[in-house]
Amino acid sequence: MRSILKDHPSVKPKQWKLKDADRCDKCGVRAYVLIKGSTGELSFCNHHYEKIMNTPSSYDKMMSFMLEVIDERENLTQTKTGGK
Repeated sequence: MRSILKDHPSVKPKQWKLKDADRCDKCGVRAYVLIKGSTGELSFCNHHYEKIMNTPSSYDKMMSFMLEVIDERENLTQTKTGGK
């Protein structure tokens, strides 16, 4: 079955901001989350972003630092399924 939304000419593919060269500041694997903060930027893989956001003390620090979040973790699903 074809997807009407996927095949419609008005639907444009999502333009990802984070590229393969963007790396997690904690472990060096591909980053899917970019945090723009008051004193710079931090990049995280899914694992480390989840770990930070699920630890109360780390969460509080991150919330006081962040000004903008670019969260492209949905690209993990598309990458695994071969989507673009």
